[in-house]
Amino acid sequence: MNKRFIFIIFFIFCFVLKIDESYSTITNKIVAKVDNQIISSYELKNKIMIILFLSKKQLNQNNIDKTKNFALRSLIDNKLKKNEVINNKIIADKKDVKNYLGALSANFNTNIEGFEKLMNQNGIDFDLFLDEIKNEYAWQRLVFRLYKDKIVLNEQEVIDELNTFIANQQDLETFELAEIEIFSGSTEENIKNISEIQNQIIEIGFNDTAVKFSQSSSALNGGNIGWVNSKSLSQNILNTVENLKVGDISAPIFQTNSIIFLKLLNKKKETINNINVEEVKANIINGKRNELLGLFSNNYLSIVKNKAFIKFNE
Repeated sequence: MNKRFIFIIFFIFCFVLKIDESYSTITNKIVAKVDNQIISSYELKNKIMIILFLSKKQLNQNNIDKTKNFALRSLIDNKLKKNEVINNKIIADKKDVKNYLGALSANFNTNIEGFEKLMNQNGIDFDLFLDEIKNEYAWQRLVFRLYKDKIVLNEQEVIDELNTFIANQQDLETFELAEIEIFSGSTEENIKNISEIQNQIIEIGFNDTAVKFSQSSSALNGGNIGWVNSKSLSQNILNTVENLKVGDISAPIFQTNSIIFLKLLNKKKETINNINVEEVKANIINGKRNELLGLFSNNYLSIVKNKAFIKFNE
């Protein structure tokens, strides 16, 4: 056998062994405690591999190191949400989970069964991944159940806004958007996190950064939230999006408890007519409702986190 070929095989073996050793040192250890739940090294390893797999990044030590902290923060949030949905006896809608997995599988040119097999082939525990997805959808149902009565929209205000819009604009502008949402903290933390997000966008792109860092449920879809019309957006968001060119990424936008980055993927105009006026009205209502639900979700998680006992093991 060619000596050069033997050397290459030996180098690859050592490289893989090094990555494996970085995990084996924490095998079967408790990484953190979140109230009555634990985060094991196995879960952390699996979460890192999920993030790298979904963002289509190589499993190497550099990417592992860059992903580890975010993976741990994400697992902590997941445990906090899981406690709440269990305590409130909420379960995810099977249809929502199936639809999400179907859309995610399509991004890998396969079906759900093929996607599960693909993850398993890459050493990922699919059951843990599935549990996380179910937990997120259960959390969304819980937030809706707890706060739906607080989402009070004035019907007349919606109609007035719609009429004003139609009177002043012949065309309806719609935007295809992607987002990255991170929680807001202290000024020092925000500066550090914003810088990290912006650097990662430059290094690996917006979609992969969304998968790795975004707290939004759109994260596993590369941050893509699809097409939204101008009346579905708050005035602050709309002002930002209108000034973006296709492909542009916004400056950080500060919300009550979060910071978001938006990328304009595409835009178009639709003529207002009798067919889509009702759609516009529905979008106005849904946009306002979803914005409030997102705010309530972040507030709720912040409250839960502040009350929780979280301990990191060295």
